[in-house]
Amino acid sequence: MTGTVVAINPVRGMVAVDTEEGYSIMEMLGDDPPEIGDQIRWEGDTPLGGEVVENLTQGIRYHAFFQNHHVIKAQLRDQLLLER
Repeated sequence: MTGTVVAINPVRGMVAVDTEEGYSIMEMLGDDPPEIGDQIRWEGDTPLGGEVVENLTQGIRYHAFFQNHHVIKAQLRDQLLLER
């Protein structure tokens, strides 16, 4: 699956990626976080738990922990644990 980073909670390392199936939420486990607009790719459609993801924009790979998939836009703030 490939998507575009659309939102980040830098305090918690949470990232929302817009895919053709909706938004996927992951927690970044590395020291090189993606930026808004980066293209991210991972194996399979809806993995949960630890996975290696590839940042196609920056040309790096890192570990992430997938939390959720098929999230709607109205739920992004809650999923990213952003304060209102």
